[in-house]
Order: sequence, then C-alpha cells, then structure tokens
Amino acid sequence: MLHDLVKRRSGIQAGGDQLTLADWERTLNEERQLEVESGSSLAGQGDTRRPLEEVAELADALVPRLVDQLAARAPAPGEAELTTAHLLTLDQLVGALPNAKKPETWKRWLYERTRRGEVPGCVKLGGMLFFEREPALAWLRAGATATR
Repeated sequence: MLHDLVKRRSGIQAGGDQLTLADWERTLNEERQLEVESGSSLAGQGDTRRPLEEVAELADALVPRLVDQLAARAPAPGEAELTTAHLLTLDQLVGALPNAKKPETWKRWLYERTRRGEVPGCVKLGGMLFFEREPALAWLRAGATATR
C-alpha cells in the first residue's frame, strides 16, 4: 500500500523527482489518515506498526526506482573499457618493458624520461601519468630514443 501511495504522491517513475524524507513522512501521514477515515482495523487503536516495518515498506517502494536509475547510469558491457583503452597506466607501460630490470627501476627511468618530455603520448591527469597506447609503445619498440 505504501508503495502505491509513494508512486501516486511523488510521481515516482524512472527518472522522476527525487523522493525525500519529507515526502515519505507526508505519505505515511496520508496513509494513516486514509486508515482512520476508512475505519480500518488499526483506526482507533493507533498505528501498531513499528518504525522498522515502515522503513522496510519504504525500501520496498524505492528499490524498483533505484534499480531503474542505476541501470540507466551503468555503462554497457565493455563500454568503460573502450573509453580508456587507448591510455596505459604507468604500471601497464612498465609491464610492456623487458623483465631484465625491476619494475621500480623501470618506473624511475620512465619518470625521468617524462620529466624531460621524451615519452610521446604522455598525459598527466589528476597527478597521475597515463600514456597513449600507440605512441608510447611505438617509442619503446624504436628503442626509447629522445623525441626532441
């Protein structure tokens, strides 16, 4: 019953207005008023439901809407991978280097080369280094020579 009232009162549908606690309280008060007016078994006795039962009803009313909203926001399978597939992290680029040296050594070497501007396709985002896949790998295959 609360689910129907919440939908009717707030116009909740996928992408509808946000349900607030004030909306929930208003809906509960309306439900109680309807019970009193209709003379239901709870009328005159006071509402015997416990607050946790009301919270469970609210959760049941919100779950379908949350599912719809999360499904609308979730990227399609593989979509998130495609958006960053052309960028490599520092660790991924280090993984493309020979195992002859420790990863820490390769990282220091790459940091030094990026400071000098020698690594093509180097992008700094939020303080982190990323590398455009093709230019960086081509640079490594060419022997990692300076690009200046």
